[in-house]
Amino acid sequence: MFLQVVLVANSLPALNDVTAMELPDIVAEAAKHCDILRRAVEAGGLLVDAMTNTLDGLKGNSSSVPLMVMENGCGSPCIDLRQVSSELAAAAKNADLVILEGMGRALHTNFNARFKCEALKAWLSDLLAMVKDQRLAEKLIKGNIYDCVCRYEYAPAS
Repeated sequence: MFLQVVLVANSLPALNDVTAMELPDIVAEAAKHCDILRRAVEAGGLLVDAMTNTLDGLKGNSSSVPLMVMENGCGSPCIDLRQVSSELAAAAKNADLVILEGMGRALHTNFNARFKCEALKAWLSDLLAMVKDQRLAEKLIKGNIYDCVCRYEYAPAS
């Protein structure tokens, strides 16, 4: 079974979020300490898509690359999934799992988004998202400010 992971990060800086341009260096550093990442990077290199035009010859082979970095087209802690690039939409089309990380992406803008695949919506540092706005806490989880939430959604039955 071949596993492909697409790491998606902001195109532009926002608060303390990692950008897609920074992600390859972070992955390379993490690969020094993690055999799984190291093997993925060594297996096909780290393909950095949607940030350069050097992929024109590689696009047909991107499905054989185990680890890929893509931009989300955003410069915000939130993400409007209707506005992502066509490259990102194509890469996500047959995903088995989508992970939305952080309060902005997981709660504020996509808490009720439905996917065709399984989805984890969380703040991955603790596998929880902390609700930092009372109005959102009441509206989304019928809770209170600083409540923590994690939502795992199974893919719809086909």
